[in-house]
Amino acid sequence: MTADPLAAQRYFEDVSVGDVFEQAQQPSHAQVVAFVNISGALAGDGRFTDLEKARAAGLEKPIVPGPMSAVMLTRLVTDWMGPMGRVLSIDVSYRRSVLHDDLLRCVALVTDVNGEGDYEGTGEGEVHLDVALENERGEKPVQGTAVVAMPRRG
Repeated sequence: MTADPLAAQRYFEDVSVGDVFEQAQQPSHAQVVAFVNISGALAGDGRFTDLEKARAAGLEKPIVPGPMSAVMLTRLVTDWMGPMGRVLSIDVSYRRSVLHDDLLRCVALVTDVNGEGDYEGTGEGEVHLDVALENERGEKPVQGTAVVAMPRRG
């Protein structure tokens, strides 16, 4: 069995502008129900869990809650940077609904690396990313940016 390249620690020196990385996600009905039940605040909104209520709201089928979509992008970033990296910010924009069972390509693009000095005296390097969820229909329902602090070698 080969190690997952996203699971290893990545260092600032390993990162270049233009690097792209991705993961596949497919939020199932059961996963959405579990997320909604844990969150509590979303439990009363049938658009997330009930086909008839979703259709009554004009949707094809139940939708994935926005916070769950943001979690998928956050997971992509944290898996990529490794356990010693730190998420400084993630900002997402919801452009359209993510549907249950959508086959999603979670993608991130390195847009900037701050190699000058270090992040707030910590010795870490700052990396800026564009992040998005892309469905099998070619739509990007959730897009945003992330900034992370990554350890340096040595």
